[in-house]
Amino acid sequence: MNARIESAEHAQAVGAGNRRTAAIVTQPTLPVFLAAHLGTGREQALAIEQDPHAVSLRNVLQGIAQAAKIIAARIAQGTIVDSQTLQVASASPDSGSCRDAAKEAFIASSECRAQKAGIVLHCEQARHPAVAGPYVLFASSLDSVANIESNVALGTVFSIRQTEARSHDGDCEIVGTKQIAAGYALYGPSTMLVITVGRGTHGFTLCRQRGEFMLTHHAMRIPEQGPVVAINCSNERSWERPVQRYVNECRDGSAGVRQRDFDTRWNDSLAADAHRTLMRGGLCLFPCERRRGPIATRQPLLYQAQSLAWIVKQAGGLASSGRARIFDVDADAHALTPLFVGSQHEVERIERYHWEHDRGEDTPFTSPLFNERSLFRPEARV
Repeated sequence: MNARIESAEHAQAVGAGNRRTAAIVTQPTLPVFLAAHLGTGREQALAIEQDPHAVSLRNVLQGIAQAAKIIAARIAQGTIVDSQTLQVASASPDSGSCRDAAKEAFIASSECRAQKAGIVLHCEQARHPAVAGPYVLFASSLDSVANIESNVALGTVFSIRQTEARSHDGDCEIVGTKQIAAGYALYGPSTMLVITVGRGTHGFTLCRQRGEFMLTHHAMRIPEQGPVVAINCSNERSWERPVQRYVNECRDGSAGVRQRDFDTRWNDSLAADAHRTLMRGGLCLFPCERRRGPIATRQPLLYQAQSLAWIVKQAGGLASSGRARIFDVDADAHALTPLFVGSQHEVERIERYHWEHDRGEDTPFTSPLFNERSLFRPEARV
């Protein structure tokens, strides 16, 4: 790709006052980036221009970007008058209506392009019809929408896949490695779109003046080691022992076996927690929770887990269920999985703890908060 941020010499030539403006102008937009990035050379780029599947994929990604703009604008309205409907939102925004509005915006912006591309759009809680086209688009149009009242970052997670492997009854059953593109939109202080088409992970920031996603994070790389552990600690008593062991060692920090300090963070937003881990390194944990049932805290495999797994893998990280790499799991459209995603060494460590636990080799875990309590000294107990 030839479109890059201008050189420092040219930035100095235009003057300090214009430096930032010039840099923004020379950053490629999403359409320009996709046109160049889907081919590695001039001949290949020309071939892609004539390849209807490649052109369709590019169009669908641009449709997803358009949906992200609409959803970001809707979320930013909050309780302000909606200029489209002339209705005032309630003082406590209805997360259900926001989810429906996001889904409608996503479908309106993506479905037309998807049909032209032979792509079937599958939003969450939707019935999965037979797939006739070469690709299928899985999308969670608005993740963690319950956080909207708290003004916490929300996200859209999506995955575009081949439809070669599917069950005989027409329902989707797809291997994770068959992904063609994956990404997420993050609606926070700024709106970001992070995507991969198998050639690195790249981040785009919405420039509201131009109404375009601009390339701001080229070839993102997750740090090999990071200080952040993202997990909902209120559910500690329901975690499996390998997860308890990992988090307890991180809490001990430099005084324990890890010999360095960690920060615990939790947004309760899949896209936000995963994005922070991608930027800063560490580990983002979504374990299963025994007290809340078999599906608690597990992530949809096709909609979210394998999408984030590919994004992080393309950035140098890993993703696992604790007992298997996310990419090694074949699943239907309704499958759920625990998810541990982040820096390679941290994912490998949590996997090792699961394997040691399954073989009975792990270190016994004790917690001063949830340990057995008694008024008697341990040696006096019968």
